[in-house]
Amino acid sequence: MRELKAKITDFFFSIPRVLFINFFKLFVRIRVFDRKKIPKDHSAILAINHTTGADPIILLGAIRKKIYFIASAENFGTRLTNYFMRKFANSIPIYKKQFIKNTATFKELFTISRKKNVLFGIYPEGRLNKEGKLDSLKRGAAYLSYKTKLPIIPIYIHNLRRGVHPDSFIARSNVAEGIISIIINTFQRINVFIGEPINPTAENIIDDFKGLADAKNYKAAIDEINRALLEEFSGLQEEADDMFSAGDEEDPAHAAPPIK
Repeated sequence: MRELKAKITDFFFSIPRVLFINFFKLFVRIRVFDRKKIPKDHSAILAINHTTGADPIILLGAIRKKIYFIASAENFGTRLTNYFMRKFANSIPIYKKQFIKNTATFKELFTISRKKNVLFGIYPEGRLNKEGKLDSLKRGAAYLSYKTKLPIIPIYIHNLRRGVHPDSFIARSNVAEGIISIIINTFQRINVFIGEPINPTAENIIDDFKGLADAKNYKAAIDEINRALLEEFSGLQEEADDMFSAGDEEDPAHAAPPIK
């Protein structure tokens, strides 16, 4: 009975997100390359380049499956932004400073990961990157893959208009930046490139204290996953540049500076 009630509640709370995403798709042209690399019968982690706050909406429209995004807790600061992030962007907060609060987050993530067919979305750069070129990754995506044994799939979103300048007043609110990014990308032709899945290279840590004893092995595994992920991202970006080298579309890496 409790499970049925949870499903009904989840259904009604998902209605605003579904309506909004489908309405947005009427005005945005999204093309997906290699969609078959997204698994249909098992779970995975999607690692996405992070150019604008519109990225989760774009990806939800492109993949057409429910994705649990992992986002900075700073974006959940007010009741309005908390509602927007949870109900429209389907995001779960992660705390960068108050680490003790992440206990509930990781418990929620690992509970969800036990389901047979779920997708997690995470931005491995750990920040908005208005420059467009990926050159370094945080360890969050690789850590989640390592802990859950789920494959990690790189996704490169190409040709998004970058929105407001990161130093502008509006950009101080990530939700405001996201809303503006959604608006200015209306009628934009956006390309989503899906890379090869990367499987975690180490055994799952059952006990965190035991994992500390093998710190070198743990660090090496995380670094190896990140190295493979960065290499795959580089290949996807090159593929996008080559495919649209005619200059008829705007690539974020070569576009004009963001709006100030």
